[in-house]
Amino acid sequence: MALELQAFPKKTATWHNLSSVMGGQFSASSGRVRAGARVLPLAANPIKRGILREMLERPLLLESGNEYKITPGGREMLFVAFVAERWLQGAPRGAIPFDSEEAELAIDTLVEVWSSTLMHALARGPRTFGELNEAIEGLSRRALKRHLVAMRSAGQVEAHPDDGGETVYAVTDWLRAGIAPLAAAARLERRAPMEGMAPIDALDVEAAFLLTLPLLELPAELSGSCRLGVELEDGGGSGPAGVTAQIEEGRVTSCTVGLDGEADTWASAPAGNWLDTVIEPDAKSVKTGGDRYLARALLDALHRTLFGVPVA
Repeated sequence: MALELQAFPKKTATWHNLSSVMGGQFSASSGRVRAGARVLPLAANPIKRGILREMLERPLLLESGNEYKITPGGREMLFVAFVAERWLQGAPRGAIPFDSEEAELAIDTLVEVWSSTLMHALARGPRTFGELNEAIEGLSRRALKRHLVAMRSAGQVEAHPDDGGETVYAVTDWLRAGIAPLAAAARLERRAPMEGMAPIDALDVEAAFLLTLPLLELPAELSGSCRLGVELEDGGGSGPAGVTAQIEEGRVTSCTVGLDGEADTWASAPAGNWLDTVIEPDAKSVKTGGDRYLARALLDALHRTLFGVPVA
């Protein structure tokens, strides 16, 4: 528990780039986790959260004579738990109690589909089972079916027949909002590295933007295009990675993977600065250019949508 404690002696539009999805494959290597997936289940553990909450008020004294005090990492773990609880409160079928079995299943499903890259594939747009099976490398048909069943049960995907009668799976707004607890957990992993954690990579960046940008509501007078770039580091690959979004009358109407081409404005920063800006927020951590008002409106909307409830 070195991450949380310190011991002391007593004392709907076009949301995909088809060629980038079907022309390549997502990787779902066995046992692999992705950024945020190591910390989030720990933070969402009700027992662990209860211990950390008690330690906010007084140190934990053990029979061995050691006294445990909460560290800055432990305080941030509580923040991740708060963000997870807020996400659970927005479940489509009603708020899910944090300490319930349903909450554990919802968090586990979110983490599993993120680590398997199923969430990344669905971020590009609705897909049939066959398309998902073809796009995700290393995920068996049985595992894919199990994930989709769990996601439907949890309210994280919807299934509809297409014109040919084949079932098409599409993410719900609640799953889109699940980027918030994953992002908060990824920031803690960066600040307090632990064994088995994964760096933020291009797939994570692209999926996060593709999933969250449709949720945003900007001032109706805003229109234009914006490149959102993230400089990758810590083994996440060569950067930058990101998307180019088109905004019309205050709504993001399309989003293309990649940073090529012209845009009215841009926002760019290392991954850590992006996380700080969206979570905190502090727009100064992300550099902007061109029509800065549009870029900063997007940054503000990302924070407001994902992390807008103040934390005491």
